[in-house]
Amino acid sequence: MTGRSVSAVTAYTAHREWASRPPDERYASVHALYEAARARRQQLEERTIETGEFRTEAVDDDLAFRESSGRTATLTHWSFGQLATIAGAPPNYLRSLPASIASSAINFGLSRIERAQHQLFVADTAPWTVHAITSPRYARVHHDELASRVLDLMAEHPVWHLPLGYKDGEFGAEKVPSGAYLGDRDMFLFLVDGNRALDDPTDRTHAGLFRGFILRNSDVGAAALTLDVFLFRLVCGNHIICGFQHVAGFRRRHVGASIQDAWTTSLNDVRVALDADTADDRTRILRAMSQELGPTRDAVLDTAVQRLDVSQKQATEAYTLAEEFETNPRSVWGYVQGLTRLSQRTPWQDGRFALDRAAGRLLTTVH
Repeated sequence: MTGRSVSAVTAYTAHREWASRPPDERYASVHALYEAARARRQQLEERTIETGEFRTEAVDDDLAFRESSGRTATLTHWSFGQLATIAGAPPNYLRSLPASIASSAINFGLSRIERAQHQLFVADTAPWTVHAITSPRYARVHHDELASRVLDLMAEHPVWHLPLGYKDGEFGAEKVPSGAYLGDRDMFLFLVDGNRALDDPTDRTHAGLFRGFILRNSDVGAAALTLDVFLFRLVCGNHIICGFQHVAGFRRRHVGASIQDAWTTSLNDVRVALDADTADDRTRILRAMSQELGPTRDAVLDTAVQRLDVSQKQATEAYTLAEEFETNPRSVWGYVQGLTRLSQRTPWQDGRFALDRAAGRLLTTVH
């Protein structure tokens, strides 16, 4: 791993996936997702194409991708957006135009671009569909490769599993294993170890802390490859992660061959972390408990406002919650819990993200 870092993953990341994924992108197990990813990969190929070897044309009121060889392929919503961007045209506006006009605009833009080559990710048999159009520097990491490595981890550590969640994102429905999603743009895996409790001396309920990780990847250029490890107290049926504390994160853009070695090394580090005794995490918590942000309430608030990019009102509310629920609200650990509780009570997504990010940034200061 790249060490403890501030991540875009928050207590609500898995919830957003749970709430928004359609049924055909949900899988009951990592193995089922792996099989689907492998089947998808076997139907697609990567190849390079010259700018002058393709154009677009209108076919039955739809825009089609036509190669100089005469082969015609459909475009996905995502690859259409990529092609429009390459041509220097706004995708959303082009979608509102008749196909013939949109085609002319894209073709005009393609005639003026400087990039000589492009990398296609396209079906290898008819009917052809272009899934991605990227630069030749794009370094693809396939979903089935990642899922296979996660299956290896699970074989070595059987306690790791998909957490239960309400079926198909319907609150109150039957709870089933959830957190494995695969769509035409990305893969998302959310796994937890609910059987290796880590004592949290500040938790008056003595519920303990558990480990989890989230792995996300896109093979069409829609997102970077990320892997985030965290501690938590409880995963709700709607996949809100209570007591979320980010521990370590890996993020790499799909550029250059180094990404292959980087994610392999990162997953190997996760294996080591899973084998490790919980004493290291316990030591980190104890350090966070002993390290104070300031000797007084006002000093803590000043530090929070200056270092965490939170408002005075938010800093005060977080301290009040920490004071109510934690042993020492002036400690890093106590105040982080206050920020987390405030995030859980914040109705707006942007506000929750900012508070979770502030909590993660604060936790990285523990030595």
